[in-house]
Order: sequence, then C-alpha cells, then structure tokens
Amino acid sequence: MVWYAVEALDDAVDPVRTLLFPLDVSRWLKLAVIVLFLGGGGVTPPTAGGQSTVGGGEMAPDGGAVELPSETVIAAVVGLLVVILAFVLLFTVLGSVMEFAFLESLRTREVHVRRYASDNLGKGLRLFGFRIALYLVGLVPIVGLALLLFPGLATGSPTIVLGTVALFVPVIALFGFVVALVDGATTNFVVPVMLLRDEGPVAAWRTFWPTLVADWKQFAVYAVIRVVLAIAAGIVLSIVGGFLAVAVLVPFAVVGAAAALAAGSLSALFSTTAGLAVFAVLVLAYVVVLFFVLSVVRVPIQAYLRYYALLVLGDVDADLDLIPEVREETRGPEPV
Repeated sequence: MVWYAVEALDDAVDPVRTLLFPLDVSRWLKLAVIVLFLGGGGVTPPTAGGQSTVGGGEMAPDGGAVELPSETVIAAVVGLLVVILAFVLLFTVLGSVMEFAFLESLRTREVHVRRYASDNLGKGLRLFGFRIALYLVGLVPIVGLALLLFPGLATGSPTIVLGTVALFVPVIALFGFVVALVDGATTNFVVPVMLLRDEGPVAAWRTFWPTLVADWKQFAVYAVIRVVLAIAAGIVLSIVGGFLAVAVLVPFAVVGAAAALAAGSLSALFSTTAGLAVFAVLVLAYVVVLFFVLSVVRVPIQAYLRYYALLVLGDVDADLDLIPEVREETRGPEPV
C-alpha cells in the first residue's frame, strides 16, 4: 500500500523552492505578513532579566516606595484583560482570513495580501465563527464537569481532591485532543475545500468527510508524521528564535537605557506616567518586531507544511486537489 503522507515529504520541497527562489525580498516580506497571523509560531519571547517593576520594593526618587491605589490597580488589570481579549479576537479573525490568503499565494505563486484577504473576507469570518463554536463545544463540558466537581474540592479531603484531579485532568486532555484534531483537520484539509468549492466550513466538512472516512488510514499516517514535523519545526524555531530575541532586544535596550539616563535613573523613569508609557511602547514595539522577524523565518516552514498537506489531500482525492498545476510541475503529468 502506498502511503501518500510518506511520498509527499520530499515532493513538498520543490514547490517551496519555486515559490521563494530566486529570492524576492518583497514577496518574502508579504508572505511574512500573512504568516504572522497564522498559528504555529512555537517561540515565546524571553523576558529580559534584571528589569524592575513598579510596586513592592520599587523606589521613588525621594527614596520612598511607589504605592498605587488598589482601585487603580484593579482598573488597570481589568482594562488590560479587556485589551488582551480584544486583541486575541482580532488576531483570530485576521488569522482566519489569512488562511485563505496564504493558500491563494501557494496556489497561484503570486502574493497579494490585501487582494486575497478582501476576496476571502466572507470565508474567513465564517471560519472564525466555526472555530469559536468549536472551542466553545470543547470548553462547555470541561466547565460543566468543573462545576460538578467543585463541591468535592471544597471539602478539603485529600482523597476527594486527588480523585477529582485524577478524573478532571484526563477529561481536559481528551477534549483538548479532540478539539486540536478537528481544528488541525479544518486548517489543513477543510479550508482548502472551502476555497476550492466556495463553501462554508460546515459544507466543506460535509464534502471532506466521505474522503476522511474512506481513507482514514492515510490521514492517520499524515497526522503522525505531521506531529513529528511540528516538533522538529518547533525545536528549530526555538533555537533560532532565542538568538533573534537577543539580537532584536539590543537596540530597544539601548533606547531604554538612554531614556532611563535622561530621567536620572530607572526608578525615576518608572515613577512617572510618561516614563511608564515610554517603557510600555518599547516593550510593545519589541514584541511586534520580534514576532515579525520570526514570521520571516517561519515562511518556508509554513509553506512546506501547507504544500505537504495539500499534496496529501490531492493524492487521496483528486477532486479536492487545490494545486493540480503545482502537482504536475513537481511530479510531471499523471499517466493516462
């Protein structure tokens, strides 16, 4: 039996090479903008050591501790959580739209961020809604079980607590696994069907489902290999990302040091609203620049993983092949 996921491992390299080389900086940067919103970064920027925070032992210029009213702290925390939630939702919406922009770029080998995003805005919004529904479906049973088991935790009995945890953790793992599996299949196989057939996510799942059921072994092999590839990519990105995080940090650290020097000291900088604003802007700018730089590195990795999935999908079901021209260029015409 031919395992398509094994055959496609080598074949996915040539389309990536054709897409990215000869090197076109403009194309690579446009792809980096798209990849910035796609999942699978695998790198968390390290926190810079030795930085002081306001509160506790932080000293004001007169030697006293800087104290903030509890109401101010609570309002700041709530405001920050609201901003983070809004940012996550916006990022998820853009990520759903960019899924289609990325596939269009891989299919046509022409990169147009705004055009492809605009053309597929409706599909992206429907994909976003599907993902939110999927996460809620996975979250509701977990929350319900937690509420059911909470009275047992409140008793404080070690036996009950351990038994509750022993039951709760596997349930979380199971639902998390199912949600991740469905989300991964949606991204790698259903989104291409949405683009190919001009369907919504539910209709695309109905189209893809018979293929999944009929050739589930092929997709099972793909899933195993895909996990290995994701681990390998994560290791590479973590190593490269560590060096890039330090390299990108240097100019921001220099600007921060200059600002602290102008204020008289780091404590003096943190004791004023303007100083805190400067620090916040520097941190935000650092994170944005770092993630974009990492996205530049992720471009060939993401392109390879998506071409790999598209080749497997087209091998299993030719009617769902999104990249027949790319396939023919890579492997030659199919025998008659």
